[in-house]
Amino acid sequence: MFSIVIPLYNKTHTIRKTLESVFLQTFQEFEVIIVDDGSTDDGVSVINEFITDPRIKIFQQENQGVSVARNNGVAQAKYEHIAFLDGDDEWLPQYLEKMKECIGLYPNAGMFCCAGYVTDNNGEYLRIARKYEGKIILINYFENPHVFTHVSATVVKKSVFNRSQGFPAGMRKNEDFALLYSMALLDDVVYCGFPLSIYCGNVPGQATKSNVNRKSANIDVTRRYKICNQLWRNLLKKNHLFLIFERYEIRHAVLVFIRRNEYSELRAFLDELGEDVLSDFSSCEKYLWRIKILKILALTQIYVSKVLWRFNGFPRVNG
Repeated sequence: MFSIVIPLYNKTHTIRKTLESVFLQTFQEFEVIIVDDGSTDDGVSVINEFITDPRIKIFQQENQGVSVARNNGVAQAKYEHIAFLDGDDEWLPQYLEKMKECIGLYPNAGMFCCAGYVTDNNGEYLRIARKYEGKIILINYFENPHVFTHVSATVVKKSVFNRSQGFPAGMRKNEDFALLYSMALLDDVVYCGFPLSIYCGNVPGQATKSNVNRKSANIDVTRRYKICNQLWRNLLKKNHLFLIFERYEIRHAVLVFIRRNEYSELRAFLDELGEDVLSDFSSCEKYLWRIKILKILALTQIYVSKVLWRFNGFPRVNG
């Protein structure tokens, strides 16, 4: 049995297709929890087309953001396994059936991730770790989280979710990574190498495409780093790949700032990260990043680190 949590905010144009993909599932033992986050459009009226199905429950809240909506949805869920689905994404018909198979194989795992398709204005591509294609397998999530999952292609245990901070309230960017990384630190992760989800990008009103200024976005990103890094330390640094991947991600972010010659923004980003996170880098490395006249050295150091990371054989999208 699954509790499907769908946050809803002004998705009249997409919610019908999303719900149709749910009710076309080959596995039909589920409840659907829709949390309307103060929508100002007619999305709820679209849902009323499906309201005769007793498995649908609608909860309404004042607009507080997608994190609070998802957290409230989980709180209302009556089943242990929570399947997240955004109001502009879809599942292929076998999604829940395959995720049920994953749970049957690894009942003690805390999170289950599925490969899927990404569609946007540039077309469609497959988000899959080729080394695990066609397999259902325990993984170390921090081989490459961006390959393994998207929030609408993820099932979590409610009991493990409740040990995390949930989706951090107030974040408009990276709130999903904050939760997913935390779940991976807290418990085992299973990867389903079958593409059964559809992430629809560049949808009007989409949270990831909303008008968030770069300063606010960077604060959200650094908040995610701090949340996950602190949890990793609280768990006595048990997952050794977490630090390797965190360094890779932060170096890549620094690389983008340096290539754009955005040194004031870079220094603000580093200051916001704080010393707890930056203590995982050498003093020499941090000094190189901040000094514009040392740009070539800084870029060389980061590019070398990226090459070394790739030598570990960590999966890439379609790689």
